[in-house]
Amino acid sequence: MVSLTGEVMAVHPNEALLRKGYEAFAKADLDTIQGLFADDVVWHIPGKSPIAGTYKGRDEVLGFLGEVISRSEGTFSLDLHDVLASDDHAVALTRSSAQRQGRTLDVPGTATYHVRDGKVAEAWIFSGDQSAEDEFWS
Repeated sequence: MVSLTGEVMAVHPNEALLRKGYEAFAKADLDTIQGLFADDVVWHIPGKSPIAGTYKGRDEVLGFLGEVISRSEGTFSLDLHDVLASDDHAVALTRSSAQRQGRTLDVPGTATYHVRDGKVAEAWIFSGDQSAEDEFWS
């Protein structure tokens, strides 16, 4: 990253962590993804669809991610627009897209992550159109 004055700025470690995770997800690199999560990670998915809920622990979160891929018949993707980071948190600005049973999902989203000891400890996922998300995943 380069500042307005032309000096090179360092990327915050939590920004790098999220960028690595989104890149690994795009490549279906589960080994890298699971290494980015704390053992006791908690993942919050809002809404009223069958995938909504709170997932606790690395295995449940990985199971959730697998369910998203399965329900979308492998079409689910996340376009990472930007990452904002501080010492305890990182926020990803995204666009989700997928195809399922003749339906299309294409919504902006925001994911807020709590980072502890260099790993994702908790995530809150927010959709720009929760009604569309609920309908798509149901």
